[in-house]
Amino acid sequence: MRIHVPQTDSTNRIAKVMGAQGVPSGTVIWAECQSGGKGQYGRSFASPKGGLYFSLLLHPDLSGSDLSLITLAAGLACRDVLSDHCKVETMIKWPNDLYLAGKKVAGILCENFFDTSRTPPVATVIIGVGMNINSSLHDFPVELHALVTTVYEQTKKLSSLESLLVQSVTHIQHVVETLRNDRNAVLNRWQGYDYLFDKPLRYEHGSETVFGTGKGIASDGRYQLVDHCGEMRLVLGGQLRPAIATCPVVSDEP
Repeated sequence: MRIHVPQTDSTNRIAKVMGAQGVPSGTVIWAECQSGGKGQYGRSFASPKGGLYFSLLLHPDLSGSDLSLITLAAGLACRDVLSDHCKVETMIKWPNDLYLAGKKVAGILCENFFDTSRTPPVATVIIGVGMNINSSLHDFPVELHALVTTVYEQTKKLSSLESLLVQSVTHIQHVVETLRNDRNAVLNRWQGYDYLFDKPLRYEHGSETVFGTGKGIASDGRYQLVDHCGEMRLVLGGQLRPAIATCPVVSDEP
């Protein structure tokens, strides 16, 4: 089932409401623009007209420990579609962003919940995707101009959003299904497009700030960071981003 709305605050919000009503796996909510798009950690996601914004609701046949890998699978799937459909080569910034020419071109937000009224409980995953496709840089707030780009800005070509939607939904479902059958194949392919690999990184979590070097994803989807002491850290939460230079660990903790 596919539902198209000209404008909404958030396709993920609609998907959550519909998920609670028991809509089938594969339901898609597609909007032409969003007034309240959300990114990781509750940050806003600019969603002007010309982009592709949709939420895909799935009931994946995956173990609880593998549900967190769906964000990685969706990012890989969207990267593939942009390559095939728009002829642009993007990199994936862990855990949920796509980068083109060093700037953000897409973001993914996955939200999980369980229907405990069923036995066994049924997992529902909402995969929210926002891609900057036909919009121009002037469609975004000025403060984002140095941080974001669009497919149109890079290629000067317009794309069919509906065709891109169909391909994206189909390929996301395919890669998520591959997680169940061959998760290592998905993780290995993801690693080939790792935007942070071997780059100096800054990691912030609570009061702690760590500088180190990106070393790819672990088998459970966490990101591996080697700090200045040579210690491997596995990153799950917090903010991970490129840094200008590798610096000593700074921490407010005793």
